[in-house]
Amino acid sequence: MLRYLPALLFLLALSPATRADDVVFPPQPIPAGTSIDAFPAPRIDQLNQFLDHVHQARLMPQVDLIFDGDSITDFWQAGDRGGPLFYKLYSPRHTVDFAISGDRTENVLWRLAHGELDTLHPKLIMLMIGTNNMGPSTAPEIADGVTKIVQAYRTQVPDAHILLLGIFPRDPGPGDPLRVKVKAVNDVISKLDDGAHITYLDIGDKLLRPDGTMDPAILPDGVHPSPKGYQIWADAVQPVIDKYCPPVAFDPAANYPPPEDGQLPGWVAQHATPEQLAKIDATLPTMSWPFPMTPPAGTPTAIFPMPHSDWFYRFASDQQREKQGPYDFVLDGDSITDNWQPDDRGMPVWKQRWANIKVLDNAIGGDQVPHVLWRVQHGDFDGLNPKLIMLMIGTNDCGRDPKGIAQGIREILDEYEKRTTAHILLLGVFPRDPKPDGTRDWIKNINAIISTYSSDPRVTYMDIGDKFLQPDGTLTPEIMPDFLHPSTKGYVIWADAIQPVIDKYFPGAAAK
Repeated sequence: MLRYLPALLFLLALSPATRADDVVFPPQPIPAGTSIDAFPAPRIDQLNQFLDHVHQARLMPQVDLIFDGDSITDFWQAGDRGGPLFYKLYSPRHTVDFAISGDRTENVLWRLAHGELDTLHPKLIMLMIGTNNMGPSTAPEIADGVTKIVQAYRTQVPDAHILLLGIFPRDPGPGDPLRVKVKAVNDVISKLDDGAHITYLDIGDKLLRPDGTMDPAILPDGVHPSPKGYQIWADAVQPVIDKYCPPVAFDPAANYPPPEDGQLPGWVAQHATPEQLAKIDATLPTMSWPFPMTPPAGTPTAIFPMPHSDWFYRFASDQQREKQGPYDFVLDGDSITDNWQPDDRGMPVWKQRWANIKVLDNAIGGDQVPHVLWRVQHGDFDGLNPKLIMLMIGTNDCGRDPKGIAQGIREILDEYEKRTTAHILLLGVFPRDPKPDGTRDWIKNINAIISTYSSDPRVTYMDIGDKFLQPDGTLTPEIMPDFLHPSTKGYVIWADAIQPVIDKYFPGAAAK
């Protein structure tokens, strides 16, 4: 999602030294009078979170305590996990949680190289990182990544003490593969404890049963602690935190930054003008897309600084798949269309119906209208000239102006028509939520506008939403388990509804 809404969308590069299709960090405001849904923008979820944290830290009078890591540490800010404890116990100690869900060692290294600690003078940093490297990296590589992060702290904030935590246990039992790998990493990084600037602490055993197995009451998903787990964590590290950041009484009237849960951008906006934020951003090192997808040969990923940018990697991966064409039928949109590919959703229907058609699914889960528009303008259809494109987009723009969303969809169609000779099957936004309500009315308003695009001879508009509904207008879990994404049965309904268009452009090719 676009967390800053218009204030933090990317602008195309203006510098003569930057290619015209580059995108420059930090982001700038969109042009006045431009609809957010008609302004091309890439997905920058984690980068927005990085900027949230930088803005928060620069706007606080002082920062004494820093938490850093991945989702395990990030969830100290979640309302249903560590948030209440964090707010009362750590916020009074002038604390910032820089952790970002999904981050690996290389992502933390990138953040440190791009200004995260600039101007700060913390007394203590608590770090726990490496669990997301368990799949792609070896234990020595992960340990090397953690070591380089600690070294960066020592260089950038030499007066800060570092509380380095061992990676929390993974896998159910003591002898399981990930448990063994975690221990191998921890054995190496434990040696970073120098008795002066770095304290190593392994609290993993406190999160397990006496026999070493996982306790669902403490680690419900085998990775992230429950509120009980965060209390165990707090108790275990409290002596070190108290030593470097002595207890401060909680003041209910104080204007502490909130545990994140989507509230931090609002707090930032209350404490700074756009001009002040722009000055902060101007101090950060700039980088532009495209950035390196993989480290140089011989350099382990775990130690090569790179942003956490899964969306960009998916975009680049789709472009690689495009080179395997030609493709006759291209799908585009968000997760609803993206879910044609999983085996437990649309793939069985895909294989049955489209086995004889060369199909490419370019949709990316979570995309909004401006993201699709950016993708198409930045090469998503380069080299493609299918017979048919199917587009369904808009549900993730929920709540914004239907006219702006419709304008953005029209611009996507225009981009398709510039780049291909394909016919376009434009689907109305699917219904969502169990019962007819305000969201359904919002969807109807969008669909009423985009239905007029069928006057374009290259566009066929279809609204198949009613086919997913019961006679009383309700959605059932059988068709849409989460009342948004179709089940396999839902994809059968979808395939049946568009079959006449498939038959028109691929006569005799589509199995029925």
